[in-house]
Amino acid sequence: MVHSTLASLLQAFEWEIEREMVEDVREKVGITLQKKRSLVGIPKPRLPDFLLILGYLPYLSDRLHEDLHKLAGTYGPIFSLRLGQKPAIIVSSPDVAKEILKHKDLSFSSRTITEAMRCMAYDGTSLVFVPYGGRWRLLRRILTTELFSSRAIDLFLPARKQQVHGLLIDLYSASQNKTPVNLAESTFIASANLVSNLICSKNLFDKNKKEGRELKEMAREALEVVGEPNIADLIPVLKVFDPQGLKRRLMKTAKKFDEFFDKLIDERLEERRKGVKINDNGRMDMLDVFLDYRSQKKDDELKEFSRVDIKGMLADMFIAGTDTTSSTVEWGMTEILKNSAIHTKLTTELDRVVGRHRFVEESDIPNLPYLQSTVKELFRVHPAVLLLIPRRNDQDCHISGFHIPKHTILLVNVWGMGRDLNLWADPMEFRPERFEGSDIDVKGQDFELLPFGAGRRVCVGMPLGHRMVHSTLASLLQAFEWEIEREMVEDVREKVGITLQKKRSLVGIPKPRLPDFVYKMEYHKDDIPCGTPDSSKQFLLLVKT
Repeated sequence: MVHSTLASLLQAFEWEIEREMVEDVREKVGITLQKKRSLVGIPKPRLPDFLLILGYLPYLSDRLHEDLHKLAGTYGPIFSLRLGQKPAIIVSSPDVAKEILKHKDLSFSSRTITEAMRCMAYDGTSLVFVPYGGRWRLLRRILTTELFSSRAIDLFLPARKQQVHGLLIDLYSASQNKTPVNLAESTFIASANLVSNLICSKNLFDKNKKEGRELKEMAREALEVVGEPNIADLIPVLKVFDPQGLKRRLMKTAKKFDEFFDKLIDERLEERRKGVKINDNGRMDMLDVFLDYRSQKKDDELKEFSRVDIKGMLADMFIAGTDTTSSTVEWGMTEILKNSAIHTKLTTELDRVVGRHRFVEESDIPNLPYLQSTVKELFRVHPAVLLLIPRRNDQDCHISGFHIPKHTILLVNVWGMGRDLNLWADPMEFRPERFEGSDIDVKGQDFELLPFGAGRRVCVGMPLGHRMVHSTLASLLQAFEWEIEREMVEDVREKVGITLQKKRSLVGIPKPRLPDFVYKMEYHKDDIPCGTPDSSKQFLLLVKT
């Protein structure tokens, strides 16, 4: 920090200061040794004006996580940059991350919000981006108690099981015809339908229906634009010009989503008017939770939720929840298929614990330690959100002895920490064995491994996301061998957006590794996921006979 600040001041300005003031080296002794007579002068720029406006942006690429990792090698575990007109600090060590996210968490509990997210998330009034305060605490409490509590997660188990088993049956159907499957697309649809079940107890992403295909394209477009860096976020004067056209592009998609959310809410209000029971097991989905909410407490900022409030929460879930699991699972399959020894150890463990006469279930996961180690290694090497969601401090503070001005952006480079030679032996090698017998976990208490963040702003959906990565990966490995070109598996180029995706998707033919009767087991009609593609429904009904 001392090196970079001093170098920046010398590089950027000549200084017009009285010589007498410079020559006065009297000291003022306190908790630190200060100059008694402070330097006061006029800075005269010695760099082109555009560099003063752009800050360090001209030296950064579209692979910001890699650039910042390299800079950390020079400037240390915490350093500052000016990104356009925005001051930022970059953290690249568990110790500093712990100091901020645990001990100074309150100071950094607010968010920065991009223009794209402001457009999609109804001006950022939903949980992910709302400033820390009463509204945030209320939203957080509702989600953690009503949707992501242990009881709620247990009640949601049948929906999760339907999505995973529906995916496996669809893949089995493709295997019978030797039809190539895009693994990213298949897992994305399963993840998106899981989110839509959490929201409204319906499978909305059916690729065999026009509405389902359109919704998938809307979601993909929103995720792509929201994940693209926007210079207007860092140089506020450019916001009105929208130089990259991202806001104009997103406005069309945001309008479609707004109409779609209105339709969902109207349908649910009509169902409630008619007394339609949505879930037989008593589970409440997000729409019911927010429509039912009423508060008489004086300290609650919201007494009830407006339609805009509800639509903001729906947007949060669709943007934050649809892509993270599917991209993580695809990276997991890539790393496992690259290494036959890891693949063999996983399938051997699955066969020993689960056998080959039924599908693996979530209840089996605690008895699959090598799978758990593999998922931890996956989160280390391929965290879905590379720099976490940026935070911001609402008041001046001190971190590791450095003064951090108010409204500084905080970027925690979890991707870089996963590649730190001081933390991991051979960090570029995918080796699940490093976690065998280790107590390191991913739930925000071990700061060398933070795929879901930590502190007050830890990912509220972590209990669900953590389960889904394990169960989806285990199911794909147990149920199928995969015929995929080696070149495709070896291609680990990344595509950076709101999540870290594999640039070249895995496309191959699944080959059943379980007896046919497992895929053709008796399904009650009500167990067939309502969003299961028609071909799979027909297949399921056929095998019953």
